[in-house]
Amino acid sequence: MTDDTVTWRYRAFPDLGVSLTEVGAQGWHLLDGDFHLPVVALRATALERNLELMRDYCARHDVLIAPHAKTTMSPALVERQLAGGAWGITVANVQQARIFIAAGVRRLLIANPVVGPADLAYLAARRRADPDLDVLLLVDSVEAVSVLADRARDDSAGLRPQPVLVELGYVGGRGGVRSIDDGVRVARAVGDADGLELVGVAGFEGLVPGADLVERRRNAAEFLEWSASVVSELVDRGLLSAQGALVSFGGSSYFDLVVARFREAWNGGRVEVVLRSGCYLTHDHGLYERTSPFVGHDPAPLPALEVWAEVLSRPEPGLAILGTGRRDVSTDADLPQPCAIRRDGRTWPAEGLQVTAVNDQHAMVSVPEDVSLEVGDLVCLGISHPCTTFDKWRLIPVVTDTYEVIDAVRTYF
Repeated sequence: MTDDTVTWRYRAFPDLGVSLTEVGAQGWHLLDGDFHLPVVALRATALERNLELMRDYCARHDVLIAPHAKTTMSPALVERQLAGGAWGITVANVQQARIFIAAGVRRLLIANPVVGPADLAYLAARRRADPDLDVLLLVDSVEAVSVLADRARDDSAGLRPQPVLVELGYVGGRGGVRSIDDGVRVARAVGDADGLELVGVAGFEGLVPGADLVERRRNAAEFLEWSASVVSELVDRGLLSAQGALVSFGGSSYFDLVVARFREAWNGGRVEVVLRSGCYLTHDHGLYERTSPFVGHDPAPLPALEVWAEVLSRPEPGLAILGTGRRDVSTDADLPQPCAIRRDGRTWPAEGLQVTAVNDQHAMVSVPEDVSLEVGDLVCLGISHPCTTFDKWRLIPVVTDTYEVIDAVRTYF
C-alpha cells in the first residue's frame, strides 16, 4: 500500500500533515489534548497477547488459521497476522479480496460463492498475472458450479484448476448445502467440471441459534458432527481426497469445537483444519468476552479496541451525555461498556456507569449518586463485536498502556 499523509481527513488526528509512517515519532498522547474526541484506539500489548494466544493454540492443536480480514479490513494488521504464522486470510467477497491482493497477500479464502461476472473476470486476470496467487472459492449449488465452470472454460487456458470447497450450512442459516445428498451432488458437479478442483469443505458455526451459550455450543457441535459425516461421505465416494483435504470452519466463539471434532475425534485420513476466526485479534468487552474459548485461560485474551469520549453534559441527576454514538462505536451486539474515567491526567475504573441508549452522535450514561463524573471528563468505552467499530474509522492510533501513540493503522472499508 502507498504511504499517506495524516491530515484533517482522518478524524481525531492532529492536522499536521505528517506521513503515516512518522506517526509514532510525533510524541503524541491520545488523551492529553493532542487528539480530537471521540477517538478510537488499539492497545499494542493486547494485540500482541492475542496474536500469541492464537499462534500457540494453532501450533498446539496442529491446525491452520486464515483469519477473517473483514474484521479489521487493515492490511497492516493482516500483515501482523501473517507474520505470526497465519496460513492465509479469509475475506467475504471479491471487493475485499482486491484490497488484500493489492497489499501483497497471496493466499485467500473467499467465504462465499462468487458468481458475478466482474468478480470472476478480476480473479481470472489476477491469477493469469500471478500464477502463485491462491484464491479458494466456495460453492453450495450446482448452479454456482456451472457459473464457475463456464468462466473457467473462457478464462482458464494455461491456469491451474480453480480450487473450490463445498460450503455446508444448516436449516435457517445462510449459505451452504443442507443435506448430505446435496453436498454429494455439488461435489460431483465440481469433479465433472473442467478447470475446477474440489479441495475440501467449509462452513460457519458461529451464528447457530440457541437460547443461551450452552445451547448454542451444543447446536454448533451438532452442526460440526453432521459436517464431519459429509466429509466422510465425500471421501468414501472418491469425490474428495482421503489425505490432506481442507476442512475450514471457526468463528471466534466456537473454534475449540472445530478442533475437537476434526482433530481430537476425527478417525479418517488426515484433514487440514483451517480456522477462520477474525475477532480473536482484538477480542472485546462483550460478545467475545462471553463466548471466546480463550476466556478463563492463563494467559487470557485482552480487549485491544476501545473508544474514548468526553462528557458533554450532566443535564439531570444520574444522567451524563457523552459525545459519541453509533457513528463511532459498535452497538449491534451490545451497547458500549464504560471502563474508565479520566480527569486531569488521572485514570480510574468507571464503576457503576452504564450506557443506556445511543443516538448517532451521543451516548446516554446512567451515573450512580456516589460516582463523580463532570463535564469535560473522558470516559473509555469498551466495545462488543469489534467488526462494527473498525468500519467507522479510516485511521486508528496504536497506543501503549499509558496511551502514548506509537503507530497508526489504515482500514479500507
